[in-house]
Amino acid sequence: MMRGGKTAFIAAALMLASCASGVRERIYKADATPISVAQWTKAPPQSLPVRTEDGLALTGYYWPGDPDDPDIILFFHGRGSNQGVAARYAEHLTGRGDHVIVVSYRGFGGNPGSPTQAGLMADGRAFVARARELIGPDSHVFLVGHSLGGAVALHVGATVPVTGVVTLSTFDKLEESAPGGVGLLLPDKWNNLDAATKIHAPLVMMLGTADDRVELSQADALFAAAGKPTTLLTVPGAGHNPDMSQLGPLVSEAVGAIDSGAMAAYPTALPAGWSVRRK
Repeated sequence: MMRGGKTAFIAAALMLASCASGVRERIYKADATPISVAQWTKAPPQSLPVRTEDGLALTGYYWPGDPDDPDIILFFHGRGSNQGVAARYAEHLTGRGDHVIVVSYRGFGGNPGSPTQAGLMADGRAFVARARELIGPDSHVFLVGHSLGGAVALHVGATVPVTGVVTLSTFDKLEESAPGGVGLLLPDKWNNLDAATKIHAPLVMMLGTADDRVELSQADALFAAAGKPTTLLTVPGAGHNPDMSQLGPLVSEAVGAIDSGAMAAYPTALPAGWSVRRK
């Protein structure tokens, strides 16, 4: 290659790298500020140190459950959030015997590193491995994710064995929900339609009809792509951020239904106006 052509190639590569970095900043909105979880939770959890396969030291949170309960729920937070705010959501999954972990990501909430799709998937797998260390090889691992966290949960569940996956307000493909018209520039695709086909565990999806970021058509596409059994709950009037005082009991019920093989009867009751689809 001539010197001028080589220089142009390097310049183009640097421009693309800079563009990818800028797009990732907009997509993840990772706030590295350390978190004081006490401001969010009524029953503060334990700090949970985790080391990733590429050597990063992350800090999540953990509420131990009943010693004889094999169920452990991992909660994955969304874009622009952090493990401290996620603890406010995840706290609603405690108190029913299940162990609960708040997953944290690189670049968020005081953790080192910068977020990428591959990196967040590695972080999720590290927390799954840590969960199995805590509860043992016979643990039942459930992944629960909000928005982008649902994408992380789906992709982690597509790469390691889990007992069940629950998504809250989760899109089908990131390019459909990316902010500011950056969909075509995305370095990280987060194709949840593909991930859903690779999960060999029951899937529960929850979406509000007033969600201003994820359209019902995206939930329909994700439901269609997923295997069986899959359940889609539609919450009338609910927005993008989940009301875990409502949804927490339904997540816990899903854990019990999956454990007992009773997904065909899940949920046993719904508030007026809610709808359910199963396959």
